[in-house]
Amino acid sequence: MDVSKLRDQFETFIQKASDEEYNVLSSILTGLQQKQEGNFRTYLSAITDVKPKQLENGDFEISCPIRPLIENPLKIVHGGMTATLIDSTMGGLLISNLPENQSAVTVEMKVNYIRPGIGSHLRCVATILHQGKQLSVVEAKVFNDKNHLIATGTGTFFTITKK
Repeated sequence: MDVSKLRDQFETFIQKASDEEYNVLSSILTGLQQKQEGNFRTYLSAITDVKPKQLENGDFEISCPIRPLIENPLKIVHGGMTATLIDSTMGGLLISNLPENQSAVTVEMKVNYIRPGIGSHLRCVATILHQGKQLSVVEAKVFNDKNHLIATGTGTFFTITKK
């Protein structure tokens, strides 16, 4: 890695950056620092500042602040980010219910978008519909900060043994 080239690229960006670009860069750098410190498992979860939470009823929740980083040009949450939030929440729930030597991967997922992702944050709640030895089916619902339903999703997951 050519560090001097990266510094030049960074400096050029900073010199031309708008306030919004400064804020986006700041949130990305904060996330990368938190990942480096071990506060997040993935870079994506770190730079999007997601907050996972196991619910008392056994469901699983991930909340995510709505920032320009995850918005499309219409200033609403990009559909792919909503799908990623659904997938991550469903997978997180399933993985939290598996033995430590196992994990799960998505083999199929369907998303229904109901209304635009706008507001201060999104909150996704997942529930296991069926957990088998190899295949599990999970559903999730995404809500905005006014508790309006934004999207729903279902997914099929395959259980694997970690190597």
